[in-house]
Amino acid sequence: MNPLERYLREYGLLLCNQNPELPALEDIGAGWQDVTALIDAHRLFYSKAYRGRTTYLSPEVYGLLKACRPERPLPEAAARIYGLLEGNAADTALLKRLCGLPPRDFQQGFQCLLRNLRITAVQNGTARNENWSTFLYGTAADWERDAPQAAPVDAPRERLEEILSRTMTARQIQLLLRFP
Repeated sequence: MNPLERYLREYGLLLCNQNPELPALEDIGAGWQDVTALIDAHRLFYSKAYRGRTTYLSPEVYGLLKACRPERPLPEAAARIYGLLEGNAADTALLKRLCGLPPRDFQQGFQCLLRNLRITAVQNGTARNENWSTFLYGTAADWERDAPQAAPVDAPRERLEEILSRTMTARQIQLLLRFP
């Protein structure tokens, strides 16, 4: 088990980039290869769930967070992108060509889907360098089919707070739970 997977099993959430608020990859001795291995194995949910920042979630925390956040209708741009990804995986370059949206609308729609746990990275794409690559994205529903399933809990919010309070303040947890 790589250091990222060990961390996510214990704490549930990790940010990609260093910041003063929460631990990040570098803080726990993990690297890009750890991220891509877990994405390929569907043992990490890639999102922008915490304040629009790249946020890695354990499968358990993803399921709990999904249970605690109501699903809202998607804006038109996000719905168009989502429709292209249903049952398919694609990188952003292909999605941009297929969806026919202006660049700003595409970016807003794509970020909306990542913030709201509607899409995620499902496979590593083209390596850009040893510390970065593109991803293939798919719907959360498609990811769930191949991801490990956590046992259902009677009180998802309480379980989520129990896990996240190991590294997050009550205020940070509230920000995460607040619908973006």
